[in-house]
Amino acid sequence: MKRIRHYLFLILIIVFYNKVNAQTLNEQSYFPLKKGLSKRLTWYNSKYREVVRDTIIIKAKIYNEVSQIFPPNKVIKIYLRKSNDTIYFFNKKLNKEVVFFGISPVLGRKVGNGTIKGIDVALETPSGNLTGLLCIEMKYPNGSSDNRYYKKGLGLVATINDKGLVSYFISD
Repeated sequence: MKRIRHYLFLILIIVFYNKVNAQTLNEQSYFPLKKGLSKRLTWYNSKYREVVRDTIIIKAKIYNEVSQIFPPNKVIKIYLRKSNDTIYFFNKKLNKEVVFFGISPVLGRKVGNGTIKGIDVALETPSGNLTGLLCIEMKYPNGSSDNRYYKKGLGLVATINDKGLVSYFISD
């Protein structure tokens, strides 16, 4: 009986450690997928809220459902998962997982559609100066491209394409 209690105690310690460690990793990540994370951004002339909702299992893999909520009631749901330093996107139209990009801060590293172009970058936006950013150049199958800026603990905070600054973080 004592041995069972010791094993249960050990299991509780391991579970607690993993939960605390996972939270710390999310706070230090350029692409946190922590349930409940909510932020406001612009997209051209619109403003929207991005919320990490919950997890969902698709083809035996656990994804985070991220809702992009545009007023008055348009919601775009995307399904993302992070494995090591790679972000995967589940493309519902193609019914398959696609490597989106890598977030390992190694200059020049290319993963999926993205290439790391800058580390610890600063960017001026209408809502203020953003610092400590990771810049990823994204190239898309249709030939378009943009630079996306990520901040630890927040994720995407700005996007610049050939038209200029098209998206940026707005502090609540």
